[in-house]
Amino acid sequence: MVNAVCRILIAAVALLALALPSAAETYPARSITLIVPFAPGGPADVLGRLIGQKMSEDLGQQVIIDNRPGANTIIGAQFVAKSRPDGYTLLLAIDGTLVMNPFLYSKLSYDPFKDFEPVALVAEVPSVLEANIKVPANNVKELIELAKAQPGKLNVGVSTPTSQVTASLFNMMAGVNLTQVPYKGGTTQITGILAGDIELGMESANVAIPLWQEKKIKILALTGGNRLSIAPEIPTVAETLPGFDLGIWQSVVAPAGTPKEIVDKLYASLAKVMANDEVKKKLLAVGIEPTISKSPDDFAAFIKAQAATREKVIKAVGMKLD
Repeated sequence: MVNAVCRILIAAVALLALALPSAAETYPARSITLIVPFAPGGPADVLGRLIGQKMSEDLGQQVIIDNRPGANTIIGAQFVAKSRPDGYTLLLAIDGTLVMNPFLYSKLSYDPFKDFEPVALVAEVPSVLEANIKVPANNVKELIELAKAQPGKLNVGVSTPTSQVTASLFNMMAGVNLTQVPYKGGTTQITGILAGDIELGMESANVAIPLWQEKKIKILALTGGNRLSIAPEIPTVAETLPGFDLGIWQSVVAPAGTPKEIVDKLYASLAKVMANDEVKKKLLAVGIEPTISKSPDDFAAFIKAQAATREKVIKAVGMKLD
């Protein structure tokens, strides 16, 4: 009798399971929170709010932006890493979050390779290698020749960990010795270039391109892997030094363990958002190049490749932020 009852209960549970929709079919059933690890108002916040607005329209549930700035994005990343893997808490992660912090800090409160499910690469924030207008080099090849003729005499301004790594990789791959001069911010660095205090600098494209168009500075190349749609005539460093790719990028990740069906649904929504003409126009206006990885797996492979490059450079120059 007991066995018969058990069989009936098991059958009932199985039928109920078949009748219930899967998590992916019902997702999202409530609002989603997108953690932006920066203060309101900057490029990352602009990107996050555009993504949130358009995903809300596509998914039929509100995407709430929660700004959690601080500690080189560690505060926001740690929060998402410890969140439930149900698709309702996401992180707008930059390159530093996923492929630099693990090598810059001896102890990190999250593991970018184990604590997140990659969803999509969504944007690039182009940076350029710029020069004072009087520097007798107009491209990367000429700069390398100049630097080899004057070892240690050319100064390059750096104002972020990414620009430090970029300058170090350039030295390694080009076989030169540009001297890094630290600045507290891009504004003071660009002032130094304009004044001739330094010969070279690493700057965001949206700041550098207007000055380049006014012929106040030279832009020798882009530091990322792709040319820009808004200025396709500017080459990349990689066109002279194959394999050079240290562009700044933005992405969306979820906590590790988030079901694949939910990750795929989020990816599909983000693909629609980044293809939206209004989104493209607004992002390009603030110097962000919209993009989309081919799939979550494609983005995971991209993270792995970027991490390998940055680990090599960071360890070679002995950089640490703690």
